[in-house]
Amino acid sequence: MKKVQLTALLLLMSFSIQAQLYSDEEINTKQTVDKFFGYVGAKNPEKIASMVSENVDWYIFESKYMPWTGHRSKRAEISELFKTLFSYFIDGSEKLEARSFLLRGNEVAVFGTVERTVKKTGKHFKMPLAMHITVENNLITKFSLYEETLIIEKALH
Repeated sequence: MKKVQLTALLLLMSFSIQAQLYSDEEINTKQTVDKFFGYVGAKNPEKIASMVSENVDWYIFESKYMPWTGHRSKRAEISELFKTLFSYFIDGSEKLEARSFLLRGNEVAVFGTVERTVKKTGKHFKMPLAMHITVENNLITKFSLYEETLIIEKALH
């Protein structure tokens, strides 16, 4: 019985030590990103934009068929970007699954999949994606999204 208790105590201590590996900055970064994704999930463009700094370095690989892609540099542009993005897809058809993330200081990389159904064509797609996000003062200052644009373009036509 003492061996089981000692093993359980050692496991709890290792989890506690592991949990302390994140700095305050990393915890704040993760909280900011979690809040941002919560607003994305709620489809609230104004709240999404409120999580972005006034001057931002925002980039989604550009496609002439997808007006929400390309570079943005102002918070006001982010709200419009998401209004446009949401207008292209059937409500309730989207699923964003973050499978893993890397967190270091004020930067986070997210790896996962996204799936949606296009309103105009009814075509459904699922694809992998990766994001790199930088947070300063609890606001996103840099956002880069890497996705398979060709998959979306095919679904749009």
